[in-house]
Amino acid sequence: MEKKLLSAENSAKTVLVVDDSAISRTLVVHIIQKLGYQTIQADNGNACIELLNTRSIDLLLLDIHMPGKNGLEILDYIREKNMVLPVIMISGSSDIEQAIQSLKLGAYTYLLKPVEPGRLEITLKNALNEFELRRKVRLFSAAITESPFGVAITDRNGIIEYTNPGFTAITGYDEDEARGKNIGILKSGRQSRAFYSKFWKTIESGRIWQGEIVNRRKNGELYTEHCIVSPIPDTNGTITHFISIKQDVTLRKKEQEALAESEQRFQELADLVPQPLFETDITGRITFANHSGLQLFGYSKDEIQNDFSCLRLFAPEDQERIRTAIASSLSNTPIDNHEYTALKKDGSTFPILIYSSPIIRNGTPSGLRGIGLDITERKRSELQLMELNQTLEERVEERTRELEITHQQMVLQEKLASIGQLAAGLAHEINNPVNFLRINLASLKEDVSDLRLILEEYRAIVRSAETRPPSPEELQKLEKLENQLSIDHLLDDLPVIFDESERGFERISTIIGSMRNFSFRHAVDQRVQFDINKGIRDTLIIARNEYRYHAEIETNLQEIPMVSCNPEQINQVFLNLIINSAHAIASQKRANKGTITIATSCSGTDVVCTVSDDGPGIPPETRNRVFEPFFTTKEPGKGTGLGLSISYDIITRKHGGTISVTCPPSGGSTFTITLPLNARKEIHEP
Repeated sequence: MEKKLLSAENSAKTVLVVDDSAISRTLVVHIIQKLGYQTIQADNGNACIELLNTRSIDLLLLDIHMPGKNGLEILDYIREKNMVLPVIMISGSSDIEQAIQSLKLGAYTYLLKPVEPGRLEITLKNALNEFELRRKVRLFSAAITESPFGVAITDRNGIIEYTNPGFTAITGYDEDEARGKNIGILKSGRQSRAFYSKFWKTIESGRIWQGEIVNRRKNGELYTEHCIVSPIPDTNGTITHFISIKQDVTLRKKEQEALAESEQRFQELADLVPQPLFETDITGRITFANHSGLQLFGYSKDEIQNDFSCLRLFAPEDQERIRTAIASSLSNTPIDNHEYTALKKDGSTFPILIYSSPIIRNGTPSGLRGIGLDITERKRSELQLMELNQTLEERVEERTRELEITHQQMVLQEKLASIGQLAAGLAHEINNPVNFLRINLASLKEDVSDLRLILEEYRAIVRSAETRPPSPEELQKLEKLENQLSIDHLLDDLPVIFDESERGFERISTIIGSMRNFSFRHAVDQRVQFDINKGIRDTLIIARNEYRYHAEIETNLQEIPMVSCNPEQINQVFLNLIINSAHAIASQKRANKGTITIATSCSGTDVVCTVSDDGPGIPPETRNRVFEPFFTTKEPGKGTGLGLSISYDIITRKHGGTISVTCPPSGGSTFTITLPLNARKEIHEP
């Protein structure tokens, strides 16, 4: 059984046999394979070097005398290349100098040919075991040397026998300085006698001691180390040495102290905040709550430390929303409604706002952190404000109605003022055809009287002719009377008089019709289909006396569709613009009349009307103010400043259109109006 185990262990090892003698090589390979090792063969030094560089070799069995590179040269090559493997030299010569040279070059041992199988077995086994032991020692030594922890080995009395570089880095004592010194050179005086008594009692009893010690470096600086001290017994179990492993934890201690201080500061600051602050894990279990939160909900700090779910702090009807909100917050998804109904320990409820954000650790959400706001007072204030707003809205509506009535009255007064201003002109316009008719009627009265006189004479002759023929004297008298009365001229004038009178009546009828159209009142918000061109013509008739002495009127009224609007309001806008243009031209006091041009057209879904004049124009500094209420450039007493303001309100707010003014470089002003073809709801200004 032991041989089988040994054979299995040896089968993992590979032995390179190098010998120029085929017989010797075959004999040695046979012995080695019989021992259970794997073998590789080479018959010269060059082949050996190639195999060393290309194969994994556990042991080299090397002949000294070979063609090419001999065994000593190969040993030298192995040493130069820092190859680590046991080398057993074999030779047929008993030259002692060669043996010594081989050992100096690093050979494990030297065997003479012919190799005795038993001796070879023992030598192979010892070489491999010793090599493995040395490998482990080297590995342990390297581990100790390269370890960032300080390592010190002392005897039973605490005298230092070994330290590694880590010990030097921590304490400042190098190995030579520390060797032979008592480990007590590191004492800081911060630990008591009882501490050291317990320490030595522990390790001398064979137990491991570990803990933190405040020690002093070589330069006198204090530091804190975490130390593990283990006793090292001999084969009899007697403690001969102690090994201590040290880690400088000064910085970590400072960080821990700083962290503890930071946590304490955070707790104190959090308790100063009058609103509840909280933290939960990803399941919603509360991991932190400040004093305000505990006090608000009526729980103690101990009560929330035992797997306390935040769901318990909310009314049952809101708990599903809370679950959804937790999931949304952890996934950084916005939450629309942050308001919930909170539940106190005593069962009472109150409205609360919750704002939270995920706690991110290593790029992954580990919980939630947030703040709660008790909005009981805000809700109460909102209710009061709602009631006040309702009252205020009612008052505003009432005031708005009053203002609307006032505005309508102002519009009506402005319209009446315009009509009053035009009254004298309209009277004059009507008086002209009336006077003309009066004259024509007087003429007709005389002519009828003459016709009646001549008719009576004709009737008298007709009556006498029934008994006798008319005498020459009677006919001569009748002819004389016709000449005196100019009957032929009278008969020629009568159609002219009637035609002229008819035109006078038509003129009066036109003025009265225009006046009636202008004065007719629809409801303020009523909209009817209206011919804009007819409205312009009526307005020109009404305002004729205002412009006929100062300006000629030119119209370019294209065929346009009917517009849904309030005719009286639109006519008032035309009247204001025409009168303003006439007054602007009149203000220049020029010898010749000016020109007012009125044009209409259709543009898409709008009707466009322009009123232009060649007057003085509007200065740039006042152009932007012409639509302001009570703003006027006229002399005091000659304008209210409401005409254009009311026009702007009628066009924009009541009809959804636009009105603007431009002043071309050539002079004058142009007002442009656009009105939508379809009726729109009244647009109120903000």
